[in-house]
Formats: sequence, structure tokens, C-alpha cells
Amino acid sequence: MGSGVLGVDFSGARRAGDALWVTVARETSTGLVVEDCYRATAKWGRDRESAHAGLVDRITDEDVATAGLDFPFSLPQRLLEDVGDGEWRGFLEWVAGGDGPTDSASFSTACRDRAEGLTGSRDVRRETDLQRAALCPYTNRVRSMTYHGARNVLGRLAPREDTAVVPMQADDAETVVCEVYPAATFGWLGCYREGYKGDDGARDRRAKNIETIAACSVDVGEHRETYLGNHDALDSLAAAVSAARVCDGSRPEPMGPAAEGHIYV
Repeated sequence: MGSGVLGVDFSGARRAGDALWVTVARETSTGLVVEDCYRATAKWGRDRESAHAGLVDRITDEDVATAGLDFPFSLPQRLLEDVGDGEWRGFLEWVAGGDGPTDSASFSTACRDRAEGLTGSRDVRRETDLQRAALCPYTNRVRSMTYHGARNVLGRLAPREDTAVVPMQADDAETVVCEVYPAATFGWLGCYREGYKGDDGARDRRAKNIETIAACSVDVGEHRETYLGNHDALDSLAAAVSAARVCDGSRPEPMGPAAEGHIYV
């Protein structure tokens, strides 16, 4: 197993490469050292398919011990029972084709219609979403990330013996893949989980978040200006911090059924 850690601020947009950022770090005896930070477009291309394929290839490099990805890995258990026989792999098969949704909009509609019939509510969150103040995984704001993340990334990683998507799969593989949520990570660290994106004082808040992370034995090196200037890049740093904690063994039991997934901070 390598010592590399990847933190990924994900995008499911058509031109996903422009908004998908990756922080590459390494665990050392003195803490986490950032080695690189880049936009997916610079490495793998702008369109969604090439950006996601490039990401999968990078995750499965032999030097990667842990990868933290910022998108919902699953659905609430009640919906999993309806679309995947209660199993996470059934959910992946559902979004991969056949009788399942064909795009993120139809995915969201199908989930909402099923949720309303099962629970009386259209937007249902997982237990981990409630714990971390995250959104419903198929709501409009995140539906493209959940759908394309499951279809293009997790669906390609799940069958591999050298990767394990936790907590759904046994974590004895060479590379562990975990769900993260930068806002929750910043909140756990006691800095800004909101208000650090955009302008109007946001740069100062990003600076505070960077300082707080650096104080946790994280060396951002020459990439400080990148994180200061772009909130998506900064989110990938937070993702790397949480992924490194999973690599160190900080893996609490999921709040709900393992098939729902768990947001690690």
C-alpha cells in the first residue's frame, strides 16, 4: 500500500473538468504534505467522461492509499430497498443502465417519486446527511454529482479487488475510497463551513480555513495561493485532510445502514 492521499472536489457537470479539483498529498512522519493541486481539465480534459475516467485511473494508481471524494455515494435505505433490493451494488446497477434513469434529471425524478410513495416526503436524507448537515443526495443541487459519481466512478471502482469503497466494502484493499464533505470537515475543524466561497470577504475566510488546516500538521507548501484564490481547490484540500484521517484509521461506525454510506470528516 502506498502513502498517497487524494482529495477530490467532484463535479458532475457536462464540462466537469473545469470544476473538478484534486489535491495530491502524502503522509509523512511529521504530518500531511501537499504535493500537487490541479484542475481535472489540465490533466484529463474538460468533458465529463474524460475527466471522470482520468480520475478513476488516478485513484487506482499503486501509490494511492486513500481517496476522499466529495459527492453522495448512495441513497437512503428505504430507496435502496426499492431500486436495488436494499443493496448498494444494486443501486450502482440501477444507475448504470437497463431500466434505470438515463440522466441526472430522470434520476432525481425517479427518486423523488419513489420517496413520496414510500415515506410521504419527496426529499429524504440518509442518516449521515442528517448527522453532517448535508443535502438530500438526489436534490437538484447535488443530483448530477450523485448520479454521475455513482455511474462513472464508483461503478468502475466497486468490482476491483485493489480498491474498497467504505463502509460498503471490506477495507482490506490497497486503496480505500471514502465519501467526504468539505463543509463538514471545516465545521469539525472549527473554521468557516459557509461564507468562504466567492468574493465579499470570502478570501479572508478562505485564509482562515487554510491557517486552521495548516495548524493540523498539514504542509500546503507552494499551493497556498491556489487554495486562497479558488474555493473548489480549497475544498479538495479539505477532502484530502478527511481522507488522510481515514487512512490513519479514523473510521467511525456509520450512523445508519452501511449500504447508505458514511460521510467521513
